[in-house]
Amino acid sequence: MQEIQLLELFSRVYRRLVRRLAPLFHAEGFSGTEILVLWKVHKKGSLRATELAGHIGIPPSTFTGIFDRLVARGLLERVPDPGDRRSVLVRGTPALAELIGRLIEAMEEELRHIFKAVPEDYYRRLMADLELLCRYLEQEEGESHGRA
Repeated sequence: MQEIQLLELFSRVYRRLVRRLAPLFHAEGFSGTEILVLWKVHKKGSLRATELAGHIGIPPSTFTGIFDRLVARGLLERVPDPGDRRSVLVRGTPALAELIGRLIEAMEEELRHIFKAVPEDYYRRLMADLELLCRYLEQEEGESHGRA
C-alpha cells in the first residue's frame, strides 16, 4: 500500500507544480500538451511523429492536430525519415530554441519562488534521492525489456 501512496504523492506534487507553471505556458499561447511536445522535441532532437505521440501519451490522431498547429507557428518542422520513407521526423526550429530559452528562464524564476522555503540541505538531498530513484527505474526498465 505504501507504493500506491508514493505514486499518489508524486502525482500530487506534479499536479501542483504544473498548476503553478501553467500561467507561464498560457502567456505564450500554449496548452500543457503543446508544451510537453515542444519540450520533448527540444530535449530529444528529431523523433518520429508516432514515437513522440507515444512519449507524450496521446493518440497519433490527437498528435497530428497539435503537430500541425506547432508547425504553423514555426516551432516544429516535418522532415522525411531517412530510415523509413513512410515515417516523418519531427524536428525543432530555431524559433523553438528561443521559446524554450524564455520559458526556462521564467520557469526557473517561478520554481525558485516555489522552493524558497525549502531548506537548502533538504532540497539537495531530495534532488539526489529522486535522481537515484530515476536511475534505478531506468535500469530496471532496461532489464525487464531484455527478459521477453
